Amino acid sequence: MRKHDLDPHSVDRESARLAVGEYDQLARDIAEIERATAALRRAEPALETWRDAPAPMLGQPRPVWFVIGVLWFSTALVTLGAVFAIAALVG
Repeated sequence: MRKHDLDPHSVDRESARLAVGEYDQLARDIAEIERATAALRRAEPALETWRDAPAPMLGQPRPVWFVIGVLWFSTALVTLGAVFAIAALVG
C-alpha cells in the first residue's frame, strides 16, 4: 500500500468529492422528474391529482357470528351429504 492510501486527509477529500457528485446527481434527477411531471401535465391534464380523496365505498361489515354460523351450516350440510352418500353405497 502507498502512503497516499492511508492518509486520512486524502480519504476525507475523496469522500467530499463523492458527496458533491452524489448531490449533483440527485439535483439532476429531481430536475428531470420535475420536467417529466410538467410534460405529463401538459399532455394529459385530466390526470391531475385529486383534491379531495373519494370516500371509500364499503358496506356495513357482516358480524363475525354470521360468518361463523354460515361456516358451521355449510360444514353440517357437507357432513350430512357424505353420511347419506356412504349409507347409500353401503346399504
